[in-house]
Amino acid sequence: MSDIENCGDAIADRIAIQDLVHRYCDALCQRDHKALVDTFAADGVWDIGQGEVVGRNALSEKFHKVFELFDHVLQLTHNGAVELNGDTAHGRWYVTEYGLTAKGRRTFYIIHYDDEYCRTEKGWRFSRRTGVWHYQDAPDLSGNFGPPPGFST
Repeated sequence: MSDIENCGDAIADRIAIQDLVHRYCDALCQRDHKALVDTFAADGVWDIGQGEVVGRNALSEKFHKVFELFDHVLQLTHNGAVELNGDTAHGRWYVTEYGLTAKGRRTFYIIHYDDEYCRTEKGWRFSRRTGVWHYQDAPDLSGNFGPPPGFST
């Protein structure tokens, strides 16, 4: 394969991974449980500081609980970077998230995800998605920086 063909494959892979990240956010915002779980590999890991959730069955249960806790979530992905390594890759994406809990509490978070990706028969999927907390509190940044109480990074 020529360097030009390799470059085209790398660009296609980067676009596919960007699409995966955006599909994750859209599924969360749309409360599309099935689509959210489908962004992960069969043995995928999700960890936002409360312990690892491993595998699609556990992810499905956890995301059901998330949807019970929040009436609305708007997660926005900003800048990110991807490093390709054949059929695996890793990346980092910065995110802001606005939410309304089922109890009426308004939330605002700034995090980044450290991601690991794998190519599957169905395309790129998360093999690991780890959230790193930067801020949680008022949108004017007058609140507390760092993870929420009870979360680790």
